[in-house]
Amino acid sequence: MENFLSKNRFNIIGLISGLLIGLILYLFPLITAAKIILSLIGIGLILYKAEFGLYFIAFILPLVSFRYVVLYFGLTLISFILYMFIEKDFTFKRMPIKYSIALYLIPLFFATITSLTLVEGLEKLIVYIIAFLFLLLSINLVNSKQKLYYLIIALIISSTLVGFYGLYQYRTGIKLEAVWIDPEQNPDIETRVISTFDNPNILAEYFILTIPITFALLYNTDSLFKKLFFLLCIVVQTLCILLTYSRGGWLGIFLAMLIFAFFIDRKLLFLYIIGGIGLLLLNPKAIITRITSIGSLEDSSTAYRLPLWAATVDMIEDFWLNGVGLGINAFRAIYPQYMRQGIVAAHSHNVFLQLLVEAGIFGLIGFMVFVFNSIRINLITYVKGKDTKIKRIGMAVIASVLGLLLHGMVDYVFFSNRIIMMFWLIISIGIVGYILELDSIKKL
Repeated sequence: MENFLSKNRFNIIGLISGLLIGLILYLFPLITAAKIILSLIGIGLILYKAEFGLYFIAFILPLVSFRYVVLYFGLTLISFILYMFIEKDFTFKRMPIKYSIALYLIPLFFATITSLTLVEGLEKLIVYIIAFLFLLLSINLVNSKQKLYYLIIALIISSTLVGFYGLYQYRTGIKLEAVWIDPEQNPDIETRVISTFDNPNILAEYFILTIPITFALLYNTDSLFKKLFFLLCIVVQTLCILLTYSRGGWLGIFLAMLIFAFFIDRKLLFLYIIGGIGLLLLNPKAIITRITSIGSLEDSSTAYRLPLWAATVDMIEDFWLNGVGLGINAFRAIYPQYMRQGIVAAHSHNVFLQLLVEAGIFGLIGFMVFVFNSIRINLITYVKGKDTKIKRIGMAVIASVLGLLLHGMVDYVFFSNRIIMMFWLIISIGIVGYILELDSIKKL
C-alpha cells in the first residue's frame, strides 16, 4: 500500500484537488468559488515556499482589501519562520541601508505612542512594520535574478488588470464625485476612473510606481512575444493613468519617464512626444484644460490647497518636534483649531507637510534619509553593475520613487495603506537588485 501511494501520490493529489474544486464550484457562486479556489492555491503555494507569498502579495495588493493582504502576509511570515528552522544553514542576509530604515521607522514609533489617537496610530504603524518585514523577507528569499523577475512580473500582471478594469469603468461610466473635479473649470470631463482604488489620485500614484518597471522589462527581453505583452501592459496602464485626470499623477509619471528615458534610452523622448499627441486626440479639450489649470488659482482644487497648506504650517510650528501622531485621525483632531477659510480636510495634501505634522522633524528627516539612500544604492547598481537588465530595473525604481514624490508635493501619497505597501515593494525590488548584482560593495 505504501509503495502504491508513493508511486501514485501526484495522481492522488490531483484527484483530491479536483474533487475539492468541484465541491467548491457546486456549493458557491462562480465568482465566490473562484476567489476561494485562488485563495487555497495561494495558501498551498505559500506554505510550500515562502517566496510564493511575496509574489502572491504583489499580485493581490491592488485587487483586494488591505486586510486580506495582511492575512496573506501573516501566512508568508509563518512560512518564512518555518523555513528558517528547517534550513539548517540559514542565516539572515546583510540588509543595506539598515540605519536609514531605522532612522525612518523609530520616529514613527514615537509618533505612535505619543499620538492623540493611539489606536489608529498603532494600526498605521503596523502597516509600516509589515512593509518593512516585506523588505526583510524579500532580501532573504528572493535570492536569484529569476525570482526577482517573478516578483516584478506578478506586479505587472496585476497592474495591467487594474488598468483594464479602469478602462472598463471609463467605457461603462462611473459616478463623478463632486470633490474630484471643478465642473466650471473642467466642463468636458465626465468621469475620472478609480479602478480598484478609492479615488483617481490614489490610482495615479499606483501607476507611477508600476509603469517605469514595466518599461524596464520591455527593454530587458529579446522575445517578440514578451515585448508585445509588455507593450500592451504599458499602453493599458498609461491610458488608465491618463483617464484618472490626476494632474499630480500626470506630472509624476512625466518626471518618472523623463528620468527613465534620460538614463536608459533617449530615443524614448521622441516617442513620448508622439504618444502625447496621440493621447490628446482622445479628448483634447478636457486634457488641455486639465493641464493648463495646473497652478491656476481659479481652480477650486488649487484654491483649496493653499489655505490648507498654510494651516498645516501653523500646526507644524506648534508640533514640530514630535508631531500630533501617526494617522489622519490625529490630524483631524487638531486641524479645526488651525483651519483657514472654512477648508475642511482629512490631511494636508502634501506628503512632506504631512510627515512633519504627524511624526515631527525627525520623522521627515528619517524619511528623506531613507529615500536618499534607497536612490543611492540604485545609482550604485546603475553605475557599477554589470548586468544591464538589473541596471534598468534599478533606474526604474529611482524613476518611480521620484515621480511619486513629485506627486506628493500636491497630495498625501501615503494616505492609502496599499500605496505605502507598494512603495516599499518597489524599494524592495531595488535593494534586492543591488544585493544580487553588487553585494560585494561595502560602501553603505
